[in-house]
Amino acid sequence: MPRAPKPPNTAIDRRNGQKLALAGVALEPFGLPGRSDRRKYHPRVLAMWESLWADERLAAALSPVDRELLVRWAQAVDDHVKATAAAWADPIAKGSMGQAVESPYFGIAAKALAAAERCEQQIGIGALNRARLGIAILAEARSLADLSAAFPGDGGGMGNERDPRRA
Repeated sequence: MPRAPKPPNTAIDRRNGQKLALAGVALEPFGLPGRSDRRKYHPRVLAMWESLWADERLAAALSPVDRELLVRWAQAVDDHVKATAAAWADPIAKGSMGQAVESPYFGIAAKALAAAERCEQQIGIGALNRARLGIAILAEARSLADLSAAFPGDGGGMGNERDPRRA
């Protein structure tokens, strides 16, 4: 015999349309920690890092537990940028039999980019990733009253003509 369903407004899952709202602690902006391999970050990565914290909506969605994910994202982007530059500097390498093959740096860059993209999905970098996470991408939220005020008359018509459905 199946269990009886819970009373309305008690189950919190996607089946009843409710969302769990947790009051969390926002992650304070922090500088990129030094890399263990003592390499410096590429200037593009540093600019991306500053842009991440400049986006107030995105930064507000981050919590302290996301710190390592952010560092992993920055390191993956840094590895991608540097490996791509090295690959294009010498795109053809010699294979084990002396044949021409693509530089192994292309493979390193592809793996680093894949890791960065996985992190971006979780962080919410990119319009589609933000939308999937429910982070509003509109500059401002418009209320129903604001939307109704955009239409002339009673809010439902297209001017002064009479709506035949109301007859």
